[in-house]
Amino acid sequence: MCGICGYFSPDRSAGREESVQSVRKMTALMVRRGPDDEGCWADPEGRLQLGFRRLSILDLTTAGNQPMISVDGRSVLVFNGELYNFPDLRCELESHGLNFRSRTDSEVVLEAINRWGVEALDRFNGMFALACYDRQSRRLLLARDHAGIKPLYYALHPRTKSATFASQFNCLMQTPWGKPGSLREDVLRLYLELHHIPPPYGLFENTYQLEPGHYLLIESDGSIQKQAWYTLPRDPEPTVDAEEAPEALQAALSNAVRRHRIADVPLGVFLSGGIDSPLVTAIARQQTDPSLKAFTIGSPGWWQDEVEAASTYASYLDVDHRVHNTGGLDAAAMLSTVAKAQTEPFADFSIFPTLLISEVSRPEITVALSGDGGDELFWGYERPVSLLKNGSDFRWPLPVRIALYGAGKYGIGPRRSDVIVFRSPGHYYYDVNSRLKTRTLKRLAPALDSLPGDFDLYDFDGYQGERHLANYSRRVEFYGQLQRGLKKVDMASMHHSLEVRVPLLDRKVIAVSVGVDPLDAMRGGVRKALLRNLLARYVPAESIPQPKRGFAVPLGEWLRGDLRPFVDEMLLGGDLYPAGLWDQKAISTYWAEHLDGTHNHKWGLWTLIALQLWHRTHDV
Repeated sequence: MCGICGYFSPDRSAGREESVQSVRKMTALMVRRGPDDEGCWADPEGRLQLGFRRLSILDLTTAGNQPMISVDGRSVLVFNGELYNFPDLRCELESHGLNFRSRTDSEVVLEAINRWGVEALDRFNGMFALACYDRQSRRLLLARDHAGIKPLYYALHPRTKSATFASQFNCLMQTPWGKPGSLREDVLRLYLELHHIPPPYGLFENTYQLEPGHYLLIESDGSIQKQAWYTLPRDPEPTVDAEEAPEALQAALSNAVRRHRIADVPLGVFLSGGIDSPLVTAIARQQTDPSLKAFTIGSPGWWQDEVEAASTYASYLDVDHRVHNTGGLDAAAMLSTVAKAQTEPFADFSIFPTLLISEVSRPEITVALSGDGGDELFWGYERPVSLLKNGSDFRWPLPVRIALYGAGKYGIGPRRSDVIVFRSPGHYYYDVNSRLKTRTLKRLAPALDSLPGDFDLYDFDGYQGERHLANYSRRVEFYGQLQRGLKKVDMASMHHSLEVRVPLLDRKVIAVSVGVDPLDAMRGGVRKALLRNLLARYVPAESIPQPKRGFAVPLGEWLRGDLRPFVDEMLLGGDLYPAGLWDQKAISTYWAEHLDGTHNHKWGLWTLIALQLWHRTHDV
């Protein structure tokens, strides 16, 4: 993994000194993403400046350095990520007479786009964000992988039609024309309610995130075309028989892990006490030997501590297990690290253990395999189970559903899930993912703007049966919760120059998930039954925990303890960012409610704190 950035200008201002310096500043901000090499390329016509930071994974020689120019000199590429099916594509390109100069996947990406254009993207199975410039057509292509594993941000100047792009949002503060625009309160509200900013939004006017599975074409006149090259199927028909599903998934995941293990640097695994990463670990261990290093973060004395379960797995799987325990004092010392790693407003506090596991593993490995994606693709959360419990009731109007719920509550008929009293499944999903509620924001920031008018992630097109409801659930998890998790992993791992790969998001594994009937996958209310059954091939079934614990830390207790002086100073020590928005007395009361234990406001408090940390650290 690496860091990419650049500046494209129809009026050829990219060749000016201020533009050159802008790209150099962006590249400098990404040194942790790529400590092994720095590169730049300037278009002789003055239309484009490219910057690159390299983390060497494949072909550690200078032949793998970027920006990279195609053999025929037509195309120039900067590429962040990994292409796992590059050996097959390389053979196909060689059959057309192409002679490669390196052993990198980056060169395969470059030559594939040079030959097939944007159609090459759908041939790729990997994680990536890229920029590829066609020197003949003077067209710039920006593209992002199918699942949004690697980030790509961009800013557009409305008058000159120039564009800046980078792997980190804070780089966009270095545009040649200065700050991209004023703060968008509607996007700030998204952040406060969802704890991150989902694509395609940016916190400031004229800033954006390229959506997963999308590409952007910027022509020489500044005109822009954005299209999806991959979308998770909205309502697929089952294609994998229930009895054949375990073997289909076993084959897909085994092949995915084998592809993801290709590296010229040391590789290990993250090992939790759950299901996903232990399954990835089990398959990787089957393909390697006992020297495979597995890393676990623990929180001693906390109910969600995973060390015991992870250690049991490690013993059964015969891996070289490393455990690092954390506590409140570690959190206090880590605040500066968290602030630096979060290059955009971000409030998922599981970034603490993710940073720790990246830090402790990096001295021994450069690439880690993780289990991200399993919950979203195979219905691992409680949300879809709760949604489907009485999901067929969504065929009725809201007043009927409220009556059914009330009747069941008082013993008239069966008890029903409270999910059915939401206006729609979309309203349920937004509410359950929003832990700083609208009513709370009205207390803390009474004048805050409403959500963006085009925010449609949780839109629901009407009840069309339980399978449709289950597919809807997977889709919003994939484009909602998963994006927050992937962003967290990218920021934390890249802060420590560690590449994290996610075999469960391999396109072949996703294809199996899409082909499985969700009603079979969740029959009896069992979550992640397919993954659970596969893991039971490697460890005793009774060793697999039933409840999902999650990768988290006891932040609520930390805030009342070791972090209390920091919170007092951060929230009560002066004006909060952005100025003029907050009711300081209400925030003081909100903090006091958490301190005295009458409420657990850990999510809301950390969301406010993370915003202030980001503002102070990144000078915006």
